[in-house]
Amino acid sequence: MSKAKSDPVRLKPAANDELANHSLAIITFLYNRVIAGAAPALRRRTGLSVTEARVIFLVGTSPGTAANKLAKNLGLDKAAISRAVNRVVDLGLVSSQKDPDHAARNKLAITEAGEELFNLIAHFTYAREKYLLSVLTESEQSQFHECLKKILTNVENVNKLVSQGIFWE
Repeated sequence: MSKAKSDPVRLKPAANDELANHSLAIITFLYNRVIAGAAPALRRRTGLSVTEARVIFLVGTSPGTAANKLAKNLGLDKAAISRAVNRVVDLGLVSSQKDPDHAARNKLAITEAGEELFNLIAHFTYAREKYLLSVLTESEQSQFHECLKKILTNVENVNKLVSQGIFWE
């Protein structure tokens, strides 16, 4: 890490054609296009925003999770998560109970009313992923998942370096 401080990465601004080889740009473009394609369908079928649907999905796959953990996992600010959580709680899709081990935290869980919607969102999510990745062989898909997991484990390290002022000229 000290090497990064004494020898910062020096890059010139990317030209448009260079963006095709810029991994973070590709990830951003991919994410934005996938979300843009899903948002109208989610709104039409479920009445939920993408963020609300993501809350339902994550709470359904991780019962007892807290809003702070959702914010971290989704990479969204606490205010956006709070609005989404409040809405799905108001709709009766998610329950929010005080955490007996931590007074300032609430544990979230899918309600009986939210279970059907969770199943619908989960099916939609997995079916889209399966189709999206169908251009890769099974081996490539496995490799892709492993690479994503490795990169994800490095995000915290990168963010620490960013907070220290690394990567700026």
